[in-house]
Amino acid sequence: MTGSIITASVSHAMEDQRLPHDSPAGSRRRGALAGMDTGMDMGMRVLSYLISGVLVYGLLGWVGDHFLGTKFLLPIGIVVGAAFGVYVVIRRFGQVPELPDQASAKPETPTKTEGDR
Repeated sequence: MTGSIITASVSHAMEDQRLPHDSPAGSRRRGALAGMDTGMDMGMRVLSYLISGVLVYGLLGWVGDHFLGTKFLLPIGIVVGAAFGVYVVIRRFGQVPELPDQASAKPETPTKTEGDR
C-alpha cells in the first residue's frame, strides 16, 4: 500500500467525521463546549509546540555547530528545545477551565417553610 493511498483513505475518513456547523448536532456540540477547545485541537497544539521547539532549537544548534566547528550544540539545542516546548505546554495548557454550567451552579440547600415546625 502506498503513502498516497493511505493519505487519501485517512482524509476521506476524517471528512466523514466532521459535523457541519449548521447541523443540530454541530450546534449542540459547539454549545456544550462554547469557548473551549476540543481535545483534538488541544492535542494537536501540544504536539506542534513540542515538535517546533525541538526543530527550532535543534536547527539553531546545528547552525552553531556548522559555523563554530563544534559537535555539541545540536544535542544541546534539541534538549533545550524539548524543555522549552514542555514549558510552553505547561504554561499554556496547565490550567483546566471550568465549564460554564459548573461555574454558575450553586449547591442547593433545603429551605424551611414557616408552616412546618
